[in-house]
Amino acid sequence: MRFKKTLLVNVYYQESGYGEKLNFPPIGLGYISEYLHKENIQHEIIDTGTGSGFEDVYDRIQYWKPDLVGFSLNSTCFPKSFTLIENVRKQFPNVKIVVGGPHVSTEGVKCLGDNIEIDYGVIKEGEIPLAYLCNGVSLENIPGLIWRTDSGEVIANNLQMFEIEDLPFPRYNSFDLSSYYTDSISIITSRGCPFLCTFCQQSSLLGKKWRGRTPQSVVDEIEYWYCQGYSSIHILDDNFAFDKERLIHISGLITQKEMKDLDISLVGGVRISYVNRETLLAIKRMGVRYISFGVESGSDKILKLIRKGCNVKQAEKAIKMAVDLGFSVRLFFIIGMPLETMEDVSKSFELALRFNVDEVRFFNLMPYEGTGIMDWINENDATLLYSYAEYMSDFKKFKQIPVFDSPGGMSIEEKAKALRMSKEIINTVEERRAEHSQRI
Repeated sequence: MRFKKTLLVNVYYQESGYGEKLNFPPIGLGYISEYLHKENIQHEIIDTGTGSGFEDVYDRIQYWKPDLVGFSLNSTCFPKSFTLIENVRKQFPNVKIVVGGPHVSTEGVKCLGDNIEIDYGVIKEGEIPLAYLCNGVSLENIPGLIWRTDSGEVIANNLQMFEIEDLPFPRYNSFDLSSYYTDSISIITSRGCPFLCTFCQQSSLLGKKWRGRTPQSVVDEIEYWYCQGYSSIHILDDNFAFDKERLIHISGLITQKEMKDLDISLVGGVRISYVNRETLLAIKRMGVRYISFGVESGSDKILKLIRKGCNVKQAEKAIKMAVDLGFSVRLFFIIGMPLETMEDVSKSFELALRFNVDEVRFFNLMPYEGTGIMDWINENDATLLYSYAEYMSDFKKFKQIPVFDSPGGMSIEEKAKALRMSKEIINTVEERRAEHSQRI
């Protein structure tokens, strides 16, 4: 065995804009931990999303003395994560360091090339590669591994996408579940995204091929957590409804179970192009009360530009159908797309108010590396007003601050005005919902 004791660190910062602490344990690290348990690899977890800080990481390394420390890195706040890694290297020079997560999958060999403190990286899915690394499989034979040769050359091995069905779902035995905010639990039933939305990283993170677990496997996990006292289940899939037959089968199996008061949330929402009455009824029978749609824009011009794969008419039909079936409906929009005008934004505002939905959210467009939007910026004389590291380091700060200027679209002042105006739309929807609740 190459590494006998592995410490896994989930890195989280309030500046990411997702709250002071995490609501749920990080599911990616949960999967890795569960697979290491399966392989009898000794490991511990420290999650800074529960209030732990850098000093807690150093103390755990000092006390437990792991020979490998792994960091799960998101693109948000990545410079701070590298500061943490640098400090670990300085204080514990003999400890090997491995990194994984979305930022590593996006950056690839650059992540190791720019950071000599890091010994290994894992691209995309890390469960099996990390187990191989710990168990002593030769470095060149570990799929998705980034490593250095004796001469210092950084090598990225070929990828291998694994069957999600072969991976045990997380039981979080190495986590303190009581340290998270809610009494809900999150699960994932599929990986991969075959779609081409230009603002989104997902297809570059877990592959373009959609891979779903069997209906029985999904329901077994829901039932497991229900029996552990968790009646609120959050499904994090980006494409839960991709396979309609699988969805209907999952719904049928759930209705056969004695799970009273089961409350399932589709956190990733439902893609508008999937929506039909049969699909929505199956979702409703599962115990889903709240449904979200990533509409992004009320302008067909913008929807075509971002390769959303639907048009406004389809969005209107999906929203109306969901409202009529009694769902509480949440809509997501993005402001600041390339070539977007104030007229396009007005169409988004109009669509947000057209139906009796429960919530709307408007997001400032933040270009990620590895997305079509970032490619467009680089190819069309657009200007990033802040460095990538700067705006990714403080999502909370930049929620209302445009980060790039582009020809043919709104000016910076117009983008800022549109973001301010979006708050009025949000307030209108909230007031309308409150009035409706009072009448009931």
